[in-house]
Amino acid sequence: MTARSAPVDVARLRHAHPIAEVVTAAGVELRPRGHGWVGCCPFHDDATPSLSVDAIPDRFHCFGCGASGDVIDFVQRLRGVSFLDAVAALDGGHVAAFPASSAPRLRLVRNTEPPPVTEARAFEINAMAWSHLGTAVATSFARQYLRRERGIDLLPLQLENTAHGLVGYASLGWTSLTDRLRAGGVTDEELLALDLSQRTRTGSLIDTLRGRLVVPITEPDGAIRGFIGRDITGHPAAPKYRNPTRTPVHDKSDTLYRPGHHPLGPDGRVVVVEGVLDALALAAAAAAAGVSDRIAPVTACGVTASASQAEQVLALSDNPPQIALDGDDAGREGTDRWLTALCIDRQRPAFVTRMPEGLDPADWLSGGPDQSRLAPFLDSPTMADCTMSGAGGGIGAHRAGAPVTFLPGRDLVRIALDQAHDPIRDTVAIVAPLTRRLGPGMRHALIEQATAEMTRHGWNPRNAFTAALGRELETQPSGIPPPARAPAHPLGPDLL
Repeated sequence: MTARSAPVDVARLRHAHPIAEVVTAAGVELRPRGHGWVGCCPFHDDATPSLSVDAIPDRFHCFGCGASGDVIDFVQRLRGVSFLDAVAALDGGHVAAFPASSAPRLRLVRNTEPPPVTEARAFEINAMAWSHLGTAVATSFARQYLRRERGIDLLPLQLENTAHGLVGYASLGWTSLTDRLRAGGVTDEELLALDLSQRTRTGSLIDTLRGRLVVPITEPDGAIRGFIGRDITGHPAAPKYRNPTRTPVHDKSDTLYRPGHHPLGPDGRVVVVEGVLDALALAAAAAAAGVSDRIAPVTACGVTASASQAEQVLALSDNPPQIALDGDDAGREGTDRWLTALCIDRQRPAFVTRMPEGLDPADWLSGGPDQSRLAPFLDSPTMADCTMSGAGGGIGAHRAGAPVTFLPGRDLVRIALDQAHDPIRDTVAIVAPLTRRLGPGMRHALIEQATAEMTRHGWNPRNAFTAALGRELETQPSGIPPPARAPAHPLGPDLL
């Protein structure tokens, strides 16, 4: 690895290279939609526009293949290069797929006017929308569909969460919800501001959600911030998921969806999953097994992880969270982002559950009624699992095709080296605070993993990394507070 002469100023890069301009310079034609732009994704065979750019500021996301990130991630994926090479390409102006003089130009228009509705009015309108999308008929249809098609039985979970609905349905009608809300006094401006309707080319309004299961994003008091739509028509032009754009009460970069809001017990853990149905499936399985107080499944509705979402995960429990994203490339990249947000940026331990290739948690849980399918999200990662990960077997290794949970020491070192200015010093600065939050067994496993990975990359010459880490661990903790309480975690005293 070649170290840079200066740390990477990510904020400066994002500001200096607006993502919409970089995407168009790479040859992608973008058209305005909502608060951002859409175009055909360059990372897969995309016949219809599924790439969203700048709907969340400075981010891109493909609803077809799952690719997402900031401008550096886009260049990394586009050119197949490392983080540092992508930074160099941006700074050197080497991103364009054709000469800059012939690249299409975009005129970026930002809406700086205040939102047309207040928060109180937004919550009121969303409640009116749910009275249409969450009728007894709609919720019955949605629950039957999930039970039949995905093996998810929501009844036990619904009995635990009687204060708010879990899933509804938006029919195929073009203006069903729009007409209903207009009749209730909602204006066109309010419908557009809350992303409940969208304008056609002729200027008329149609429903944003059609032919989709509808999952409300609720607060603990039942207030609804927005609706996530999951397509069930199978139409090739329909994105699999339709998340609300930014509204007066919703911002995807701040949203952490959780099916229920019950408190966690002292041994409870947060399980971060990728999709809404994964969160519902895990919550439903926990409710059926009577262990809802031990699991809080959450999702950022994709593979991105913002600072706000990471803080929300850590606020739910003192116990280390568990990252269980889909068993594919997008899920593995998303896992790296969550490890960065939780372990590197916030110096908090986390565990990774690697799903079998091609499966997500909902797929795994639907494999049969046996409650042992819930075990990977409840049981302790054994020291054997952590040792296996440290020996290089954790990534992609599964017992008989089952999920495996392990301590991600090697992954953390790999991520650290990809962005390090001083590889030894910077990696020590990441590993040492984490070891202080672990019990003796897990601490030893993390040190072994980190040392092995640094040695493999050539950054432990004559035990230089080992000695630097040892010196750091001999010092007193600096600015790293202990947990607020001593949690009774199922991993036992060996963890915390």
